[in-house]
Amino acid sequence: MPTDLYPLPFDKFLCWAISELRKNGSIFGIPRALFYEPKDEPFAAEIFGEFLATPIGPSAGPHTQLSQNIVSAWLCGGRFIELKTVQILDDLEIPRPCIDAADEGYNVEWSQELRLHQSAQEYINAWALVHVLRKALGWDERPLGTVFNMSVGYNLEGIKSPKIQEFLGKLTDATKAIEEIREILVQELPEYADVEIPPRISTSVTLSTMHGCPPHEIEAIAEFLLARGFHTFVKLNPTLLGQDRVMRILHDHLGFKEIHIPDEVFEHDLQYEDAIPLIQRLREKARALGLTFGVKLTNTLAMANHRGVLPGGEIYMSGRALYPVTLNLFWRLFSDLDGDIHVSYSGGADALNLPTLISCGALPVTACTDLLKPGGYARFGQWLWELRQAMAKAGAKSLEEFTKNRAENLKKAAEESLKNPRYKKDFFLGELPKIPDGLSFFDCIAAPCVAACPAAQDVPEYVGWIAKGDPKKSLEAILAKNPLPTVTGYVCPAFCEERCTRWNYEKPVAIRALKRFAAENAEL
Repeated sequence: MPTDLYPLPFDKFLCWAISELRKNGSIFGIPRALFYEPKDEPFAAEIFGEFLATPIGPSAGPHTQLSQNIVSAWLCGGRFIELKTVQILDDLEIPRPCIDAADEGYNVEWSQELRLHQSAQEYINAWALVHVLRKALGWDERPLGTVFNMSVGYNLEGIKSPKIQEFLGKLTDATKAIEEIREILVQELPEYADVEIPPRISTSVTLSTMHGCPPHEIEAIAEFLLARGFHTFVKLNPTLLGQDRVMRILHDHLGFKEIHIPDEVFEHDLQYEDAIPLIQRLREKARALGLTFGVKLTNTLAMANHRGVLPGGEIYMSGRALYPVTLNLFWRLFSDLDGDIHVSYSGGADALNLPTLISCGALPVTACTDLLKPGGYARFGQWLWELRQAMAKAGAKSLEEFTKNRAENLKKAAEESLKNPRYKKDFFLGELPKIPDGLSFFDCIAAPCVAACPAAQDVPEYVGWIAKGDPKKSLEAILAKNPLPTVTGYVCPAFCEERCTRWNYEKPVAIRALKRFAAENAEL
């Protein structure tokens, strides 16, 4: 199977999106019912002096390389878009596989799959299409509320190089590229030719440095970016919490005893006693320039390759196991800096902990591993639903009200994260939702719950009818394979729950209760 990425020209990209919307009411396979439609929300915010309609988005990763990925995240509610990290070494041999996200996530170091000029064009194309779709969807009466955040690495020499400077220049002033896009709009879809597309695509940068980058190098890069006029976040490594604390969290509190992190990983990374004054100096320099400085929590966690799924001797962990480590680092930094710290958060973020993170003052909150789970970018719908519900329960009409006790919220959340079963190794009691059947290139995806059921019960169908409020059709679907729904509604061993993809959200579907509901409420 080919593994190279081939970006589409803007005209193909444009016509694909608009024609699919007109014909099927979907874009890139995402039905309109899953789009996030802008409205007055209590969680709207401001960042870098710009309006931000939602405080969430995709974090920099392989899923923010191509235009269609970026636009898909935007359609589903992501409004802070971290663009994939670029570097001067843009012709890399990517090992395969490079991501292992069966539970907590793991990846290999390198993942930039496009050349620098391709990346710049992809980001410009996505920016332009977002503005076009805003009109096509009838959302142009609302402010865009979308921030594109560049991500660069990995050393000062590379970032100062002409190639990276050209990349930054293109996203700072994309006038020429947008004029070319405007010509395509005139030719292909003239009704959108007058859409305003601002040429300044990004005003901010997240700095990603290599594991082991010395403090003076990190500070010099950040100073250089601030001097260029960019609002700047510096991504910090979870090792900053210290070897003893990190290992006690992973081994003793969470039960990930198979994880081994060599001593040199902690020795080579930025040390906590260096990080505090570094953050303070950069914070003051940013303020003097009228800019925002903050930290991104956190980078992935380097460790020995204990799973053997990915190549090489070292892998980098993300996902749920990283959440307690990152949150406790957040609390320590917040405490030692007297709360005077701007945190962009990513480590282990998902729908269920988003309200907690926002209440602790994190802005924005982004994800990579969570979006690799079933549902993809559409998971953002649950993110925003959970946040909306939490704010309503708290009686908060704005983020300012929701975060007024952020110190107390953060201290409590850091302590709770060490006890919460969701982050422990043994939380997933069943098997992973995988089945032995192969998946060919154009095959339909078989439901793992159906494959696990001895009666081959069509679980998605009868659960779907209940969701639609039709217990009669649900019972009919059950009876097609199971003549005793009332009995099995009490004694079924529920093998399907062990393979339920809802494990990737919070917990499996309560299948016996649903079977009983259909049997007791259907009128045949």
